Amino acid sequence: MKSNDIICPIDSEWKFHKADLIPLKDSEDGFLNGKCFYGFNIHGLQYFVKIYPNGNRKEYRGKAFFFFHVNGSNERNITAELTLSIESADYSKELNYVYETATGYGAIFCKTTKFFDLKSKFFVDGEIMIKVKGILKARRSLISKISTPISMQWKIKAEDLHAKKEESNDGYLCSKEIEVASFSGVKYSLFIYPNKIEGSNQSETFLYLVVETGKEKKVEAVYDFSIVSAKYNCGNQYIFEELHGWGSFLCLTKDLFDPENGFIVNGFLTVNFNGILMKDNNRFTGLSSIGVFSKDDEKKFEKDFTIVVGKKRIKVHKHALIDASPVFTGMFNSGMKETLERKMIIKDFPFKIVDVAVKLLYNVNILRKFSTEDMLLLYKFAEKYEIKHIMDFVENYLIKKLSPANVVQFVHFSKEFHVTKLQHICIEFLVKCYKESTPIYAMESLNKEFVVSIFLNTWHPIVDSVIEG
Repeated sequence: MKSNDIICPIDSEWKFHKADLIPLKDSEDGFLNGKCFYGFNIHGLQYFVKIYPNGNRKEYRGKAFFFFHVNGSNERNITAELTLSIESADYSKELNYVYETATGYGAIFCKTTKFFDLKSKFFVDGEIMIKVKGILKARRSLISKISTPISMQWKIKAEDLHAKKEESNDGYLCSKEIEVASFSGVKYSLFIYPNKIEGSNQSETFLYLVVETGKEKKVEAVYDFSIVSAKYNCGNQYIFEELHGWGSFLCLTKDLFDPENGFIVNGFLTVNFNGILMKDNNRFTGLSSIGVFSKDDEKKFEKDFTIVVGKKRIKVHKHALIDASPVFTGMFNSGMKETLERKMIIKDFPFKIVDVAVKLLYNVNILRKFSTEDMLLLYKFAEKYEIKHIMDFVENYLIKKLSPANVVQFVHFSKEFHVTKLQHICIEFLVKCYKESTPIYAMESLNKEFVVSIFLNTWHPIVDSVIEG
């Protein structure tokens, strides 16, 4: 692993009902998409599983295919090192692939007839469960991003859809517009065209995300629509540079109103919408910490030790390292090669991180373009060398920056590195968001038992002490 890589571990599962796949076994290119998931520490990373029971093109007819979809791009390649498995059928497949575009990569399960055969055990109690475990890897972006999760459930009356269908082929309905507090003047809403006629001359239904960019130059959206009753899932992404809509084909208009397709239930079409908005962050981050080495000491002594990172060198006082870190103290007391040569080479952290860590040993103010990922990497550096004052500094910084876009990332981080105070505050923040119906980015990546334990605590009344006398 390179220090400039961000590793997103995934351990996800998708369930598909046999009854929903059987109608596709004789279809041409018929498929079902699974639910969309999001990378908790790679904002905007979206992935899902897709099944073609009868192949995805003519030469693959009669074979059941699966694909693992990831929204890679030229700007951000995603490397997948995964294992896909179906435990009931004793099926396992390694997936190693670099996603340079938003696409799917997969393999053949087996012949279509075998796929549906009871003896093959792909389905248990009428369901197939596909598990995907491993890592998705991306290079750290040179441009920091500001992100905010977006979400809504839009319930549309069937009678309103009928009215717009009869009105014209441009008739549409729109949801309530939601303002994004952390973006300047940005608002979003959903549109549905129940009777749109384009090149195919067929009456079709489309769903759109519409973003008003306000004072922002451009806003990137990664999002998905789902209609649970109709087994419909669709992921999408788009960069908005003005008031504009971008969307997806939902179904033929006649299928929308056919009760057997499950789009309209109890008089409503219920559209679930989730995703994230992102914009470039060009602001500098100010970092200020009380160092372990005073200005007086800095003036008295020459910097007598060198840290080498790649082709760059950082001069530092040996006693500053000793005062800050028991790991460095042990190294200097051991008579190791580094002590004799008065230098050490650091290979597993980038220069940017090591340079800031050294500066934080002194009483200086630092102005940098520092992302959340940089701060987490700074903590990892401090944790490795047991530089407690930097660990405490980063923990307090992360607590101040806690938001619905990063709380899940911080939960994963705090659990991995046992950052106790941060973890407790993250849990309190999750409960607060739950009570206020605030959308949380990548919530589905949290362990189910962990989520249940959090929200069970919300059912207890909070009481104060009674002091008698």
